[in-house]
Amino acid sequence: MFKRFFKYTPTQQEQQFIDIVNKLLLHPKTSLRMTPLTDKYFLINEQKHYYVLLKNNGIQITNSKFSFAKSLHPKAYDMIIESINTRMEEDRQALEDKLFVKETNMLEKVLNSL
Repeated sequence: MFKRFFKYTPTQQEQQFIDIVNKLLLHPKTSLRMTPLTDKYFLINEQKHYYVLLKNNGIQITNSKFSFAKSLHPKAYDMIIESINTRMEEDRQALEDKLFVKETNMLEKVLNSL
């Protein structure tokens, strides 16, 4: 109940940043990098020439024509990081599924032969 009353609503500009990051995350040519020691997140899309850096509650969007940096409200920053972490987990799961498909097939054969 309290979450509904105190839920953070991003400003228009913060929502634009959230939407930009979400669109980049949906683009198949966007790659993600995260530095665990410095807690920086990078979104790189060479095809569209967009590069996003997130660190310390701030966002920087760069391409060949401009670079724009802005501090975000911590809750807006957390919304973006949550989207990135979700995508990273999906990518990790897809990689894990791909890597272990042979083991799964072998176990299925064993199970079916019993």
